[in-house]
Formats: sequence, C-alpha cells, structure tokens
Amino acid sequence: MIYVDEPAVSRLEVEQLLMATRRSTLESIALYGHPERISGNEFEEIVYENARGCARGTSLDDRIIHTADRDFPDIIAADFYGIEVKATKKNDWTSIGNSVLESSRVATVEKIYMFFGKLGGQPDIRFRDYESCLNGISVTHYPRYQIDMNLPDGESIFTKIGIPYDELRMMENPIKPIRQYYRAQMAASDSLWWIDDETDNMPALSPVIRNLSSLSSLERDLIVASVMAFFPEVFSSSSKKYERIPAFLASQYGVVTANLRDFFTAGGQAIVEYDNERMQVPQIISRVRTLAPKIHACLTGKDQVMLQNYWGHRIEDFAGADSAWCAEADRLYGDAYRPHLVSRQYLAGLSDSRYDEGISDRMN
Repeated sequence: MIYVDEPAVSRLEVEQLLMATRRSTLESIALYGHPERISGNEFEEIVYENARGCARGTSLDDRIIHTADRDFPDIIAADFYGIEVKATKKNDWTSIGNSVLESSRVATVEKIYMFFGKLGGQPDIRFRDYESCLNGISVTHYPRYQIDMNLPDGESIFTKIGIPYDELRMMENPIKPIRQYYRAQMAASDSLWWIDDETDNMPALSPVIRNLSSLSSLERDLIVASVMAFFPEVFSSSSKKYERIPAFLASQYGVVTANLRDFFTAGGQAIVEYDNERMQVPQIISRVRTLAPKIHACLTGKDQVMLQNYWGHRIEDFAGADSAWCAEADRLYGDAYRPHLVSRQYLAGLSDSRYDEGISDRMN
C-alpha cells in the first residue's frame, strides 16, 4: 500500500505522481525478460520504489509509505490518499480485488486510486479512482470486489446498487445491500454463495464439498429440517418441487446429492394419527412430526421479509414464523380431506418434544 500524509496535498499532485510512477514502472518491468513472471508482491515493491523516486523534489517527497502486508491500501501518500496496487499475468484488465468489508483499511485514508499492471501480452499500466473500476462481487472465502479497468464510467457496482462507495464502506454491514441487489437479479432456482446476518444461525461453510448421504443421521436431519422450513414446496405435488434446493444445500452447507428426493420420500408410506384415526400418508408427513423441533429451530427469529424471500411470494396476515409456515405447508400439501395434516403433525412433534410454547394457541 502507498499513503500520502495529509489532505493539504491536492489530487492533481497525487495524479501527477501516479502518471510519473506509471512511466517509470513500465521502464522498470521492461528490464525483465518475462514481465508476466513478476509476482504480485514483486510488482507492488517495484511500484513503491518508483513512487518514492518520482516523489523526490515534489510536495510528496518522503511522504510515501508502504503499508504492512495485509493493510489496505498498499501505499499511502500524505495520510489522506491511498494507492491499491494490483497486477495480472493475463493479457486483460480484470482481476479479483479486496474484501468488501475493508476491515484492514488504514483509518486516515479517504481517497484511493487503483494502480493496475497488465503483465501479460504487451505490458501496460493504468490507474483510476478505486471505486470507478469495481464491477461486481466474487466470493472466495469472503465477498471481494471484481476489478475491470475497462469498466465504463457510471457502471460500477455502487451505481448498480444505488449506494455511493464512501457511504457503503461506512455501513455496519456493507454486504447486506449488495446481497439484496444480487438476490433481486436471481432466477428462482439460484442461491447466493455467501452468508450475511440473515443466515447467521447457519453453520460455517466448510471448504470441503460433502455428499449428503455421507453425513451422520443428526446432520442429515438438521439439513432436511431446514429444507422443510425454507422450501415448503417439498410438501406439494409439483414436479418442480426440488429444483431450488440443490443450490441452497451447496451454498449454505457445502453439501451435494444425486438422490435428493430419497431423503424426503424414502420408505414410501407411513402411518400417522389424524382426528383420532390411524391413516396411511406419504413418508414426508411422518418426518414432520419427528423433525418438528428442528424445523421450529430453523424458523425461530425469521421475520416476514426473510420468509417471503425464501418462499417467493408475499405472506398475508403474518402472525409469526411458525403459524405462517404451518399455513404454507398445509396449503401446498393441498389435501381437501385432511386440510391441516402437516400442521397437526408439526404441533404434535413439538408437543412430543416439549417444544410446545403456546404455538398451538397462537395458530387458532
């Protein structure tokens, strides 16, 4: 990172420094037989040394600082300006940038420039306002900006979501509005590949992709219960009722399966009690009773907006997550002769496990 020490230095002076640093850095990397072999850290060090050299005799003399390894940005000028250095070995102007959270940002820096080296093909360097070349979001182990130095003005991720960069970065949870933007663009079967405060009761996603069938019975039950809670269409007769679930399993649990249907319908029919009679029903209905406490745990704390996002439609007369889920599951099951079969099994399961906390009264 490169820093400029105080805001008394003008943007024009800093941009003149960047132009001079670009020229001298291109001269430096031209001395390498294979510039595309220069590592990102080596390129950053070359930029820093050239910036220091170009600052001599100017208002920025001795005011260029190379920050610590994980600090953001890479170079500071006069405490106020920052230079984030990136390089690609490819012959294009794109790369993955820094974390959306900017948790390691140097507090005094208010204005940042992107200084980008294209080392593949014919080497070249460009610099721009940092926020103007951030095109979208990529996710490694946390959400990071996508860099595109060819991005037209006015087409940054901040323009798309309608929040200026300097406003977004100061938010307590900057990921939330970005997530809302991407959710609005998704097809019904898509899922986001990162977690924010809306799903903080989900388990931390492992880097290892696991098969659902290889998990312990406890883990499988927890996952099946969450699917029942957030995708109540599994109770319907629709031929498309499992389409949205694989993306959810992969993004939230790092789990895949080739036989998803079996985890809900295996065993065919089951016997349950309804109106003091024992009757034969699909296996998934009997599972509601045994998994009721886990379904309840998944629903706990979920508000109307969150459930609407999962279920894909507006919830009328919302009186709590449990009652809304019971109404939704019963509606989707759609048995005119047993109209409350799912909800009765759910409430019976909560009662069996001493989880009945007055929910039945609230539903009547």
